[in-house]
Amino acid sequence: MDQLQEEANSIQKKISGNEEVVLLDRGGKEYSSEEFSAWLQKKLSASKNLCFIIGGAYGFHESLKKKNTMRVSLSRMTLPHQLAKVIFAEQLYRAFTILRNEKYHH
Repeated sequence: MDQLQEEANSIQKKISGNEEVVLLDRGGKEYSSEEFSAWLQKKLSASKNLCFIIGGAYGFHESLKKKNTMRVSLSRMTLPHQLAKVIFAEQLYRAFTILRNEKYHH
């Protein structure tokens, strides 16, 4: 079994099945901060439980890409895993400040 398959198996064991899985993948859809905020609001308004997963060094196994159709790109560049976590956390924070019309975004 290759590394991507092992990672996919490990990830799938941790998904409960009642959430919408979003793969953070450089091949995913790109959003501006405002667009991401609007997308997040739409999902939350639909009472969606979201599970965001950051890809490993070699991305995601095809089984995860096929099973989870929503993919979001933080950048078209390859980012180290730890940096991707920080960037994504900041974008989540920014999205919620946009939704609350707070000054942080500017």
